[in-house]
Amino acid sequence: MPLPASLARNLKLPVVAAPMFLVSGPDLVIACCKAGIIGTLPALNARSLELVEQWYQRITSELNPATDAAWGVNLIVHKSNQQRLQQDLDLLVKYKAPLIITSIGDPTKIVEAAHSYGGCVFHDVVNVRHAIKAAQAGVDGLILVAAGAGGHAGTTNPFALVPEVRQVFDKTILLSGCISDGRGVRAAKVLGADLAYLGTRFIAVKESM
Repeated sequence: MPLPASLARNLKLPVVAAPMFLVSGPDLVIACCKAGIIGTLPALNARSLELVEQWYQRITSELNPATDAAWGVNLIVHKSNQQRLQQDLDLLVKYKAPLIITSIGDPTKIVEAAHSYGGCVFHDVVNVRHAIKAAQAGVDGLILVAAGAGGHAGTTNPFALVPEVRQVFDKTILLSGCISDGRGVRAAKVLGADLAYLGTRFIAVKESM
């Protein structure tokens, strides 16, 4: 499946640097995007809205859309995050984040907001049932949280999960779970994924938080 044009722009490798709690910040996002992969961070890594807006201001001012890859932000849409979710979403609309990654909940509201300015939404799923529900919500991509993925939420072998989801979803698929080098990225592509999701590889880099 071809990637959305806004995310394919300036992408040198089919890789997304996953948003990692207490690890991913603006330094890492900017470095990744300038190196030609999609850099992301969790909104909640910034403990205040004032700080996260400063991050978005820096990211958008330092990245050049003509030469650098797209950036993205992870939002937790679970009811436990409702107090801050709308404010975080309003900021992403304000700064026109190219990619919003949604986790743990119904992404419908996020999809509507992102599509209003041309952004994309990718949703975390651990099984086919969740994939179907996210597809019905209109997401642009699915992040398959397979066995070994960060957060230890996935239990399904990627050899089973990717083909099963591909049968019910014809848009962008990202695969996560113990992918840390070019061999893993290539394997993800052969399985039928469009992008590979790498996290652990970036924990020890100098731009890590």
